[in-house]
Amino acid sequence: MLKALLTFLLAASLGWQQSSNVSARFNRAVALQQEGRLAEAAAEYRALLTVKPDYAEAQANLGVVLAQLGNYQEAIAAYKEALRLAPRLTPILLNLGICYYRAGQFAQAVEAFEKLLAIKPDALQARQLLGISLVELGRDLEAITQLEQTLKEAPQDAAVLYNLGLAYLRAGTPGLRSTLERLASFSAGLPALHLLQGQAFLANQEWENALEELQRAEKLNPELPRLHYWLGLAHFNLRHNKEAIAAFEKEFERNQKHFLTLYYLANLQEAEGNLSAARQYIDAALSIEQQSAEANALLSKILVKQGKEVEAIAPLERAVAKDPNDPTKRYMLARLYRQLGRQADADREFAEVQRLKAEQLKRDRARVPKP
Repeated sequence: MLKALLTFLLAASLGWQQSSNVSARFNRAVALQQEGRLAEAAAEYRALLTVKPDYAEAQANLGVVLAQLGNYQEAIAAYKEALRLAPRLTPILLNLGICYYRAGQFAQAVEAFEKLLAIKPDALQARQLLGISLVELGRDLEAITQLEQTLKEAPQDAAVLYNLGLAYLRAGTPGLRSTLERLASFSAGLPALHLLQGQAFLANQEWENALEELQRAEKLNPELPRLHYWLGLAHFNLRHNKEAIAAFEKEFERNQKHFLTLYYLANLQEAEGNLSAARQYIDAALSIEQQSAEANALLSKILVKQGKEVEAIAPLERAVAKDPNDPTKRYMLARLYRQLGRQADADREFAEVQRLKAEQLKRDRARVPKP
């Protein structure tokens, strides 16, 4: 599968005469980096940069080391400084894009990869990661354009084929079947094949078939991206609450910033009566998407169950403001107003519920064929 590979620079000169001390420190830092002694390498690069802060290669290599240590924001800052010092060092753009990609900052990754491809259009890894980043952003038609271009040179890259298939599935464009066939044609593609088929069944609300495919994927490779989220979703729709919680918790261990994982964990914990856990998860979800109508409505529901009716008003009002045509949320708000003695507000919301239901009934009748 596609691996986002960082590169580092071995050259110790940008065209100026380095002092023997600067060159020696650079070479020592490179040696430490090659030996995998990353923290020591980072310290050596930093010490060198205090002496020669305009040393672009040292800045770039520091970025690689920091990225390998998982310090993505610091790595990004180092790469940006290296590019400022030496714009001609275009390999840094690839590293910068990879760092944004690993940090989950996909819009910035797209920008970096596009800049590199404008200079070097045959940069295969950059185009592959550009396409995958576009899939992450939901820009599926653009992703298809980019990923299709890479298939001739890398026809059996399971990660690329999976993301291309996912883009076809979500965009509703032809190509999904042929992508599944490609994945089925080589053994390394089978885990992604089952993962993609599972998502196709989920899209069609075929929950049992989805679960079966996703479990096959898990047996082959439990480390597939977002696999446990999709397993959790299949279990959730089959009302397998305990199994769903276990799957979503596995996904949470890998990614604490995935909004939907947090939302479903909060939903399930609330259903199981674990209100403290539900509150923690929904607060975390709302820290990512503050205006989510569903998350705000769920927070309100949890607060009501905790006996905090007054506190529950604000998130439910936000939910209704965001999704004013949902009669369920407006009904919840009407009941809460009435519970708190705000009868005029309750009457207004109940009237809105009736209006929305009447409009829906009218639309439903219009869709019924006349005899």
